[in-house]
Amino acid sequence: MILTYAKEKDGEIQILTDIGSGLSEKRKSFLKLLDMVSERFLKVIIAYEDRLTRFGFKTLEKLFSTFGTEIEVVNHEAKPQEELADDLITIVSHFAGNLWNEEP
Repeated sequence: MILTYAKEKDGEIQILTDIGSGLSEKRKSFLKLLDMVSERFLKVIIAYEDRLTRFGFKTLEKLFSTFGTEIEVVNHEAKPQEELADDLITIVSHFAGNLWNEEP
């Protein structure tokens, strides 16, 4: 969906994907994206806000804009109640994963 959408807009396309929580700041593609933005990458197209980050989207949007990068969100369909439930599940999953991954 994103690839088709981006191709219709023309221009150079690079797809970055990460497997992991949007709460993690250590995702390889996320860190690569930050480097690309600092090098004046023009536009970031994402399916949903939470695909970029679970929290702090407006902060990233502001930071990206200082480098001249626009974030375009393709889908805005989630209801506030759904977003809250998703965020709570993500937080609990993240911290539970940290608990179980800790070394004794």
